[in-house]
Amino acid sequence: MSSSNQHQFRYTQTPSKVLHFRNLPWECSEEELADLCSPFGKIVNTKCNVGANRNQAFVEFVDLNQAISMVSYYAASSEPAQVRGKSVYIQYSNRHEIVNSKGPGDVPGNVLLVTFEGVEAGDVTIDIIHLVFSAFGFVHKIATFEKTAGFQALIQFTDAETASSARNALDGRSVPRQALLFHFYLSS
Repeated sequence: MSSSNQHQFRYTQTPSKVLHFRNLPWECSEEELADLCSPFGKIVNTKCNVGANRNQAFVEFVDLNQAISMVSYYAASSEPAQVRGKSVYIQYSNRHEIVNSKGPGDVPGNVLLVTFEGVEAGDVTIDIIHLVFSAFGFVHKIATFEKTAGFQALIQFTDAETASSARNALDGRSVPRQALLFHFYLSS
């Protein structure tokens, strides 16, 4: 998209108090975005490091006119918006507010994804897995499989609290007399 088309695109978008930032430097912080945006108004919410390359972000201003002011300023400026010397593209978001919903990794669930380090699929039986995890509560289901990360199991408990207890007690530990080292990930 050429520079003139980029400017035209900004003007044809429906304004929003949420701005979408692209081409940000790696691991751009909320503070860096605040430094860039605060001259235009009060920021009420941010969402950083989104997108496949984690180089995008959203900033929500308290008022629509503040967002319009920022987009208009950089659309008319000969100097693009920059963070750490890198040109940043700014456009209106199609969102009208930033909702920081928790992703699957943030929501406690009753299913654990366990990676067993340094073992092959045949080295660990479901009986051993059941014996270890049933010490924390009733185990509804166990499913084992191999992925590039190694031998893994999905273990379903009655509730999130039981799964959390098992995870907290066993993460990074090994089973005595077994070559099992546990690493846990929350399953969605």
